[in-house]
Amino acid sequence: MPSQNMAAGLQKSTQSQQRFFPVSFSIIIARSPGNIYPTKISFMKQMRCLLILIVCLFSFAGISQAQRVNINPTQLNFNAAAGETASQTLTISNVSDEKQVFQLSIGDWLRDSLGNHKYMPSGTLKRSCSPWISLENPFIELEARSAKDIRITLVAPADTAQMNEMKWAMLFIQSVKEQLPGKKKKGKVNAVINEIFRFGIHIYQVPPGVHNYAAKAISLREDKLVKGLYNFTMENTGNINLQCHAHLELTNMETGEEIKLEATEFPIFPDAKRTIPLQLPANLKKGRYSVLALLEYHEDLPLEAIEMTVDVKT
Repeated sequence: MPSQNMAAGLQKSTQSQQRFFPVSFSIIIARSPGNIYPTKISFMKQMRCLLILIVCLFSFAGISQAQRVNINPTQLNFNAAAGETASQTLTISNVSDEKQVFQLSIGDWLRDSLGNHKYMPSGTLKRSCSPWISLENPFIELEARSAKDIRITLVAPADTAQMNEMKWAMLFIQSVKEQLPGKKKKGKVNAVINEIFRFGIHIYQVPPGVHNYAAKAISLREDKLVKGLYNFTMENTGNINLQCHAHLELTNMETGEEIKLEATEFPIFPDAKRTIPLQLPANLKKGRYSVLALLEYHEDLPLEAIEMTVDVKT
């Protein structure tokens, strides 16, 4: 046994499909339009055919009708001081051949310890800045091959106590598709399939003077299910988002051979913990190894580390 010592939505139904894209890169996305599919087969066969159809839409929509929407930028960074008003511009481009309608809203979000995104109503989180944000218009209509600039405004409160830490929110941009009724004929079943896409634009508010970069390595534990996998847990103890790198360095305690493994990059919000899975090489030779898990969170600050001894038997 190893010993240890101290040293980062999709909803679907038979009537509609929704895809959600929290993004941190340029968006070009596809969506298949609604279609009507008449059938004359039994109810069970109808349901099976419908299920197959939904799967096919998810599999091939991005291939068949790509490049329909472009959103830029995909992250909004505010640096407002107490009592200050700041604005940024977001451009939504309709690069399809038909008019599109979008609904805009603001909400809260966070990452859990495994890096999964969780979404909540506006103002739910203590570190939310969503109540400070206003939109010019919650609905946007874009004609084919056109673009529109959207002004996003943040009004920081005058209360300086709320301005000593980073806060964040999410701008949701959801496609709106008019659902037209299909013609119903006797002995036939009509199923209208619509895909609704929702994009997430990260919003970060970092007041002037908020720059305490700090992190702590907490534990390195062998995974109970996956052989050779070690879970490295760390915590952001500062007041600003960290962009981290974590990797393993192995030393064969018998031969002195050193092996440095590839790093994993990930973010951690302030006051949050993150667990990163780090895998030993599959072809690692038998022997006793010193396993050092290293966390780099700022180029000018010392690394955090945890070391343990591992016996590789096969």
